[in-house]
Amino acid sequence: MFSNAVLVGPALVFMLVFSSAVYIWQRFFSLRGLPDNLPWAGAEKGALSRAIASKRSLFGLKELIIDGYEKYSKRDQPFILPNLATGPEVVLPMTQMKWLLEQPDHVLSQHRVNFEFLHANRTMLHPKVARDAVHSRVIRRELTKDLDMYASDIVDEIEHSLALNWGTDIGVWKEVALYDTMLDVISRLSNRVLVGKTLCRNEEFLHSSSMFLKNMAVTAGLLNLCPDLLRPFASPFLMAYDYFHYRKIAKHIFPIVKERTPQFHAGMDYKNSDYSQHNDYIQWALHDAYSHDDPEERTPELISKRLAVLSFAAIQSSIITITNTLFDIAASPDALSIQSALREETASKTQDSSNFAWVRSDLRKLIRIDSAIRESMRLWGFISRGVMKSVVVPQGVTIPSGEHLPFGTKVGVTSYAVHHDESIYPNAMAYDPFRFSRLAEDPQFAEKTAEGEREREGTPEEALKAPGLITSTNTFMAFSHGRHACPGRFFAANQLKLLLAHIILHYDIEPIASRPENPWLNNAIGPPLWAKLRVQRRADPTSPPTTAASPVLNDDKAVLVPEVVEVKEVLVDAGLAVGEKKSGFGHGIVDDMLLAKIAFAGAPIRVEG
Repeated sequence: MFSNAVLVGPALVFMLVFSSAVYIWQRFFSLRGLPDNLPWAGAEKGALSRAIASKRSLFGLKELIIDGYEKYSKRDQPFILPNLATGPEVVLPMTQMKWLLEQPDHVLSQHRVNFEFLHANRTMLHPKVARDAVHSRVIRRELTKDLDMYASDIVDEIEHSLALNWGTDIGVWKEVALYDTMLDVISRLSNRVLVGKTLCRNEEFLHSSSMFLKNMAVTAGLLNLCPDLLRPFASPFLMAYDYFHYRKIAKHIFPIVKERTPQFHAGMDYKNSDYSQHNDYIQWALHDAYSHDDPEERTPELISKRLAVLSFAAIQSSIITITNTLFDIAASPDALSIQSALREETASKTQDSSNFAWVRSDLRKLIRIDSAIRESMRLWGFISRGVMKSVVVPQGVTIPSGEHLPFGTKVGVTSYAVHHDESIYPNAMAYDPFRFSRLAEDPQFAEKTAEGEREREGTPEEALKAPGLITSTNTFMAFSHGRHACPGRFFAANQLKLLLAHIILHYDIEPIASRPENPWLNNAIGPPLWAKLRVQRRADPTSPPTTAASPVLNDDKAVLVPEVVEVKEVLVDAGLAVGEKKSGFGHGIVDDMLLAKIAFAGAPIRVEG
């Protein structure tokens, strides 16, 4: 008679082989009831063409998106985008966007797609957190309406966190790991609002909060690549590190919830809430739970778990966005003039008005700052989908072009291809930081849209009504689009504009020769995680930007060079100054190599007159 121990090994092997076989069949060969007449992006003729296209999607999804968009979407034809990790998706042309957005949630569900993509039933710590978006309701009602109340706190935290991460030594260049430092900065800013000053400066809480949000994204990505049958077994191992950090978060949240709970009782008048003593997420959540008479939502466990997940939603996209924006500015051919233009706007608005308080009405005046961030989001975003929904009616749904999609089919539009369409955004692959602000700065302008060309005239004040960072359109879907566009985008936009404005005013960013690549993980587009920049604290927020090739030394240490040469450019990756002959001089006594050696030695160049 066999013992149970003897049977365990073969059973595990069988489960692994069987689940892998099912996974391969579903991802490579199963059509899942999709219409036969819809073309597949990247699939040529041949029996295995769709399987080959599915394989390509693992590391070449970007190319498949562009291929399908150019071949089919621009001809008003839907197509199927193969996706080895999450299954094939039906991508609609832009002409069917209106229909897509009009469908009710009981027919097409955007929540279901997000739920499946993040494996919310496993990564979000508690079934209620994944199922009931109470935290989103609380944030939308409490935080969005009172953003101006937190302006001074956010500014205070920006100054504190930048000093910690980038230093305050004036004129001293410092190399920083951009993503890591922005992770710390954004975590501090968001937690200053969500949990207050004391906790946001508690290093253990801050570290665990940051690590939880980093690991949650990685865990979801790995679960997408795991066969369905193995996920229940794999997820406890993948989530172990997440729970480790959650427990450290909970250690700090539990006592606060227990201390405040006696202040509340069922039937409280929520409309007349008083947050004068504590104005943070814990207070909002408790008030919401008691006003809705929901005992489970009042528990320290559920409040702390919602807060941990909320940190992921509130922080991750902002970290990616500011990291991308700063790399885009640094890698631009006109990096120094871009910084000067942004600094000029920010300095003029903050100095010309004694009432400038960094509130929303003031931030709306920073149209170049807004445009620089919006343009970076257009180029990179953080996910390639603009709007993606799942068919949730059992009988399926028929799209405007006549194809029937069965229950469970994912259908939507791609933002990445639209954002890089030359017919919508001229020179679409280039970072043009003032692409959107030109619309507002020019009293008479022509705006080119996806619907065609129309002339718009008006004063600069009227022009300020042009779309800003938070505005989603058919051609700008960085925050998604429609009624389910990101509810936290108002807070995120304010935070990002405040942060970029302060960076530009108080730091120089050294130009870089080329921009580091953004890695793709399935539909997600990550920032350059390990790339570095050099920054230095500025003495005067209004002075022109300096470069690493112009150190401050005593005048008697300056190197004299003939007037035939001037310093033309700084190659920041090598830290060298490159000389160029002035016109009218034919006797170049000092060549580029000598200038390079001079600059590398740290001596300034003084032109001999």
